Parts: sequence; structure tokens; C-alpha cells
Amino acid sequence: MPDDIDFLSRSLNDRLRTEGECRRLFLRGFVVDANIGIFDHEIGRTQRVNIDVDLYLRPFNGPIDDHIDNVLDYDFVRAEIKEIVEKGHINLQETLAEAIADTCLNRDQVIGVRVATSKLDVYLDCTAVGYEIVRVKK
Repeated sequence: MPDDIDFLSRSLNDRLRTEGECRRLFLRGFVVDANIGIFDHEIGRTQRVNIDVDLYLRPFNGPIDDHIDNVLDYDFVRAEIKEIVEKGHINLQETLAEAIADTCLNRDQVIGVRVATSKLDVYLDCTAVGYEIVRVKK
């Protein structure tokens, strides 16, 4: 399997050659209290999970004209992550990241996504343990 970042870069470079540009919208450091984990000590309690998302966007169809209707409003990313987390217990970070990636790729403007999740309080001797997925819309 190719390195995900190289895969994303190649896919975006192909788009740049054909479409002339690509834009990136990002959400950094969004910390949620999630009911996540498979171990007995994780069930029935929340854990702090940091979520970072990069959305790679197709070029705009027209001028931005400094108007929100002409761009992708990034509020949806935060709102839909909260909705996913609030649905209930999630066993794996992989499941959470995949659900976030699916939600983002459902937007017409999004051509690629990178989602990184990390549990912040698992080990005393490191800041986080996490999972990352990179996907490009075909």
C-alpha cells in the first residue's frame, strides 16, 4: 500500500494539473469528550480525544466575492464531528476517523480529506496515541 501522504500528494498534483488549483480548509485541536474504547476501564466513561481535519477542496466555480455562500462553510465539520461523537459509544479511533472522513467526503466541494484522532490521556509518558486516515475522492 502506498504511503498515504504520497498518495494524497500525487492525487492532488493530478488535480492541480487538470484543474489549476486546490484549496485546503482545516480544523485543528478540536478536543471532544468521547465515549470511546474497548477496554473495561474505558466503557461507560468519556475520554478526551483531539481531532484534526484537513479538507482539500475543488476550485470554486466563480468568484468568492467575500460571501459565505460562495465557499464551503467550515462550521459543518465541527458540528458533524460533535454529532458523530454524541451518537454513543465508539469502540475504535479508526471507526471515529472513518466516520468523519465519510462525512467530509459527502460534500461536493471536498476532493480529499485527512483525519487524525488522538486520545490525550491514555499514557502518562506520552502526549497522545492516535490514528490517521487520508482519502481522495475518486
